This record gives sequence, C-alpha cells and structure tokens, in this order.
Amino acid sequence: MSLGDKERDHARLLEEKTSKSREFHRRASNVTPLGVESNVRSFDPYPFYIEETDGSYVYDMDDNEYLDFLLALGPIILGHGHPEVKEAVKRQVEKSDLTATPQPVAIEFMEKVCEMVPSIESVRMANSGTEATMHALRVARSYTGKEKIAKPEGGYAGAHDYALQSVYASEEALGPEEEPNTVSYGTGIPDAISETVVAFPFNDKEATERILRKHADDMAAVIIEPVMFSCGCLKPRDGYHEFLRELTDELDIVLIWDEVMTGFRLGPQSAQGRFGVTPDMTTFAKAAGAGYQVAGFGGRRDIMEEIVPPKKKEASKWNSSAFHGGTYNGHPVAAAAGLKTLEILDERDVYEHIDRLGDRLFNGLQEVADDAGLAVNVEHIGSMGQVYMTDHDIHSYRDTWHANTDQFADWWLEAAADGVLFGNPLQGERFFTTYTHTDEQIDHALEVAEDAFRAVDHQYQ
Repeated sequence: MSLGDKERDHARLLEEKTSKSREFHRRASNVTPLGVESNVRSFDPYPFYIEETDGSYVYDMDDNEYLDFLLALGPIILGHGHPEVKEAVKRQVEKSDLTATPQPVAIEFMEKVCEMVPSIESVRMANSGTEATMHALRVARSYTGKEKIAKPEGGYAGAHDYALQSVYASEEALGPEEEPNTVSYGTGIPDAISETVVAFPFNDKEATERILRKHADDMAAVIIEPVMFSCGCLKPRDGYHEFLRELTDELDIVLIWDEVMTGFRLGPQSAQGRFGVTPDMTTFAKAAGAGYQVAGFGGRRDIMEEIVPPKKKEASKWNSSAFHGGTYNGHPVAAAAGLKTLEILDERDVYEHIDRLGDRLFNGLQEVADDAGLAVNVEHIGSMGQVYMTDHDIHSYRDTWHANTDQFADWWLEAAADGVLFGNPLQGERFFTTYTHTDEQIDHALEVAEDAFRAVDHQYQ
C-alpha cells in the first residue's frame, strides 16, 4: 500500500470501496439513530453493512471481503457459521420454537455450564450480557440485604443504569485516581443510582482495600472483569485477583466476575479456571453461544436460591425474593446453539488453536509496529488483545489515556481498506482470533498491519 502524502485521508480509502454502504447508510439513518442497531457499530465516515459471513471472513454490500478479527465483539469463537452449530440450530427450528413452558434443551445447556465453570453451582439464562449482570447484581443485593455495589473505574458491565457508571469520563469529572468519583456514562441516568455505585482503581491493591473497607457496611457486591477488556486489555498484576478474593471474603461482599467477554473464551473453565480464582457469582454471554443470543448468570447455590419465591401461602413474604424472568430466557434455538458450542469447546483443540494464533498475531503486531518505528504497546492474553498507540505501560484505565485514539482509528481504517478488520476503530475495544483462522491468514494480517502502521506513522510525523 502506497503511503501517500502527509495529509492522507485514511477514511477515503475505505469510502472508495463502499459506495453501496454509503448509500444504504443514508437509508438506515432515516429509520434508526446513526443508521445502526447499536451505538458501538457506528463509526466515521459511516459503517459498512455486512451481508454474508463464512469462517474467518465477512462480506459487505459492495462484495468486499474482510479477514475478520472483530468477530462480532467476541461471540464468534468457532468461526462464522460453524457447520455443527448450524445443524443443531436447524434441528431445533424444525423441532420447536418458543413456548411459555420449559424445554429440555435449555436445561441441558445449563447443566453443561455448571459442569464446566468452577463457580457455578446453579445458573439461570438471559439474552444478553447486560441482562446477565443486571440480574446478578439484583440477586447479590437480595442475598446481602445491602444496596451498594463497587466496580473498577473504566469497567463496562452492561448497558443498564447501575453498570453505566465510571465507564468513560474526563479526568476532571473522575477526580483523584486513588479514590475516583462515580460518574454516569451518558445522560438519562438518575443521580440516585450513581450514589449506590462506588468506583475503585483496577490493579491498585492499597486504594481498592481502602475504598471497599470504607463502604463495607453498605456493600452488596463487587463486579469486575477478570481481564478488563472494556479498556482494551488490562491484565491483573501482582496477585490482584487473589487479593480481591480474600478481601471480599473477609468483608462479606459478594464477588461477581463479569465473564461476559472472557467466559468460555479464555479456556473451558473461563478466566476463573485460567487464573485459579473462584468468585461467588459469574456472568457469561458472547462465546457461550457462538453468535446466538446466549447469556446467563450463576454462582453458589445459596446465593442463587434468592430467586426462589416463598410459598404462596406466605403472602406477606411474597415479595421477599429477587425476581428473575424473561419471555426469551432459554430460547430453545439459542440454547441448542449454546449447548453444541460448549460441547465443541470442551472436547476439541479450540483453545490450543486460538491461543497459539493469538500469540502469533499479537506478538507479531508488536514486532511489525516496532519495525515501523511506531510507539505501540500491544497487550493480549490468549486469543484476545488490543493495540494501544503509545509506548506507555498499560495497567489501569487512566494509563490508556496516553494512547493516541485518532492514530488508532486511522490505523484501523488503513487496514480495513486493505481487507482486514482489527476489531473496530475504537481504542477502548479489542479483537480476537477464532477457530477457523490459519497461520497463512495471520501472516497476511501482519503484512497489512505493517503497511498500515507505516502509513499512520508517516501521517503523524
């Protein structure tokens, strides 16, 4: 790829290939805000619209082929359209659609979850990671009789009001790093909800302990990603999770691991198996369904029993349990996809393959960026990681502020114009390897990445 001049318009390269998407975006914008189904799918100058998927590739309206590392933000762990998952879905579609009574396939899926995940003795299904974390927090509040929750600064735990706190904000709004303010992410969230959420700095044991002890009498739960992929890729250091497990035990605070992103992605036992730490509750979604709407939450049996209402004859106590319900919970088609996915993950060499290629991809990205003379820090674990446009150490949310977000977006656009999707243009996201990726595809991706690094290095000199 030619570098062009210093004023190179990186977006223009992609625009030249996506005229149908450009026109369709105008049509889509008339019916839905930003012309997309979810805000994270919107980017400048406009998103391109995908019509077909196959294995490691996606194809847009203009018949452009992209080598896919975005992978639907994580669910596509087996590659697009895995034949055995598709067959399981087809069989279920022929057998039964949704009913208002339980179906065996959902129970079989939940049995498999309990079998694989160390912390889950009892589980319920949901339809999204947002639902999973919302219900987990409600159950934890019910179990403890307390109202406050704590979450790491910069952590995303779903799109409900209690989770949309201290996700992104300015340094001025967040206040001191050692004891951050709680700041709503976006408008429309009541201030009263922010008062029930406490933020703490990830990977800072001293500050975390001070904050949790301060609020312990009112604290129902700590919810935390074992690896903070909501900030790109922040890995725990210096025994942080072991420390947090001991501290929450001591303070009688329910420890919830938000494994929506890491669950069944970092190993058959999820991140808790990889790190050897067992939380009280776990949420999951994404990889558990290989592209279908599978999510859930579970944990210790005594905690999950909070969902069970008292007997009807005890009318005065009818409202003394944590409600969980949902018409689409345990949808038989999604459950069939999830069950087959977990069986494949548990029985095949999926993790050996995606982790090996993850090491090749992310280590290779660091090498080609170094060769291009660009200040880049590539962080990854297993099949997941992110490229930060900075050589600053990345251990906490505020460390990510050193990254050049505009340069990252330009690098992404350069690579996308050359047919490779390294996630999406947002520096705070991440990307993945999948079961259908090959060594040859990784080699090609690294060639494209190096050209893109050189292009944006030239631009920002």
